[in-house]
Amino acid sequence: AGITTCITLSGLTFSSVQAHMMVAQHGTINLVDDGAFMVLSLPVSAFHFLDNSLTELHGSDAADLYDADAADGSDDVDKKIGNISMSNLSIDQNNDGKLSSDELQQHRQQISRIILQRVSLRDATGPLPLQGLIISLASHGSPKQPSDQIIVMGRFKLNNSQDPLIFENQLFGKSFSEQVIDMSVTRQEDKQKQVFQVSANAPSHRLFPAK
Repeated sequence: AGITTCITLSGLTFSSVQAHMMVAQHGTINLVDDGAFMVLSLPVSAFHFLDNSLTELHGSDAADLYDADAADGSDDVDKKIGNISMSNLSIDQNNDGKLSSDELQQHRQQISRIILQRVSLRDATGPLPLQGLIISLASHGSPKQPSDQIIVMGRFKLNNSQDPLIFENQLFGKSFSEQVIDMSVTRQEDKQKQVFQVSANAPSHRLFPAK
């Protein structure tokens, strides 16, 4: 399994137990004070739905652009929805099943938007804001080599550390092994730990449910 390098986020360094070394198809959440610090390894193939989900993600923007184009007679194939180019949606441009540093750099904004829409932590009020989003390639010991896994890091801002929380991930890959992600959650306040899986068939899970 691939592993990534040391991670420092918002002044908090993750130890090896807390996903200092992140295994493919695994994730950690560390609940500390008013933050939930997440590290998540996601398959590159999960982002192939970009082509088919553009309307779903940016439907109103798309309709506006298409209407405007029809009105002025333009047939420009490089229309843009937000900052996503319609002429070049595939993040894996050479179709090798992996993402290179150049591909990541070129499509970083697209990938970020998808993550913000498809990975969430919510309480009773709804989804919590994901701050300081960092995206990198799983290194597999060679940081410059293309990877089939993307490492996602960020901090969810908690309204109340005692509120019930539900984690949800809707990004799963094409292969059988990419249909499940193993999660580990640590709550620093009382040193509690929880392990569970999210899958394409069951993408959400409640953190520390009341017994």
